[in-house]
Amino acid sequence: MTELKQQARIENIRLAEKTNKRYLRRIRVSDYLAGQAIYNLGDYPDKVIASPTDYDRALIEKMAKAGVSLIQLHEDWNDACRLYGADKFSAVDEEGMKAFVRLCHDNGIKVIAYVSSGYFQQTDPDFREEFTSIKRAFKNNYFCYRKGNHGNAAWRAYVIPKTLEAMDRYGFDGIFNDWGYDGYVPGSHCHMDKDFYDADVEDMLVQIYSEIKKRGGIYKLHCDRNNPAPCKDKVYDYLWVGEAITKLEPGIGKEYPGYVVPCQDRHFYEGNTLEDYIAYTVPFMQFPLLKTGRPIRGKNTELENVTYYGGDEQEFYKAVGEYMDAHPDGPYVYSLWSSIPDDPDEFNCWSRYFALYKPMVSENSLAYIELRDCDLIRSELFEDIYASMFVNESTYLTVSNLSDKPYTLKLEGLWQDRVTNKIASSFEIASQRISFFVKK
Repeated sequence: MTELKQQARIENIRLAEKTNKRYLRRIRVSDYLAGQAIYNLGDYPDKVIASPTDYDRALIEKMAKAGVSLIQLHEDWNDACRLYGADKFSAVDEEGMKAFVRLCHDNGIKVIAYVSSGYFQQTDPDFREEFTSIKRAFKNNYFCYRKGNHGNAAWRAYVIPKTLEAMDRYGFDGIFNDWGYDGYVPGSHCHMDKDFYDADVEDMLVQIYSEIKKRGGIYKLHCDRNNPAPCKDKVYDYLWVGEAITKLEPGIGKEYPGYVVPCQDRHFYEGNTLEDYIAYTVPFMQFPLLKTGRPIRGKNTELENVTYYGGDEQEFYKAVGEYMDAHPDGPYVYSLWSSIPDDPDEFNCWSRYFALYKPMVSENSLAYIELRDCDLIRSELFEDIYASMFVNESTYLTVSNLSDKPYTLKLEGLWQDRVTNKIASSFEIASQRISFFVKK
């Protein structure tokens, strides 16, 4: 960094520390991969061939140029039902899976893969009743999952080595853990609030986390819906939230430790676009997960060698199949959390906003989340106005107006709107929209 940039940084941080007097959180950005995406590989339990195609090569290159730094793969990467000679911890197309990972690495993108610390197929020959404390199976679509007991030594001894072997075998950069929590605490029940704590699940998660960190890897955790991890220690790098949430919520999981990655579950957001969702996430240092990859064809719900259990997931894939029969040339659907179809402009919208977000969260930046008293903001910060400051060699401000009427933002000194390039000290922000500014 040049002397000039160092001087600007010193002055900016001094000013921010002096003028930002009350806020929700202060975050020092460190080792943060902000641009994350889901990549659909196929329609399991139909056979999934992971070998990169020309389509994959072009899309991965496009994603890299847009700023995607991490891809998470879901259960389509493995063979959870053991239909094709692999298993829940291995790919049907082993060499193809390795080649896909290399393709991502060649484009500067890291890959993490789904391996649950709880969910396990009841029909798997490795399943043992002693693994679980709950007799009821979780059935939906093709899976009949039992929930492994995080406090059971036999389950830990089985699944932890399998998890790490999968990471090592394919060159994955980490693991995405959809935890499959059984809520089992001797003598009590699970209440997922901020005060709930489970020493068993914490101890198991931290074992996996520490082994992944020894490998220089990344650990993302999903605790269902908008739940925190019931842990006192650090057990993840990223927490994935948003599945099955039925309404827009400002800063979903904003008080949770670590980095929160929100997913817009479009099953519950009819009429709301990604642009709407960004206004509800970015001021809280959250950037939405991009949904992309190979189009879902919906031809995976009536295979002769598969037992199906019904449920909303199976109905979703059937609906996708009917849609694709009528619209073979798209627009397409790319994830279980998509509308039918996905918004064709979602990739472009994600890319435009990520270009604005990325410089705000560069390494060692300081973020002041949800300002409520700031000398540089002269207008009143009403309850539905969410302003955050991000400081490095520049001073950035994001303001979301989540009220039902326009908001006039008044600032001390001159600022530039980073979208319109207007330079002023007063700006009007439309209802349900976010604006991005940089101090002049």
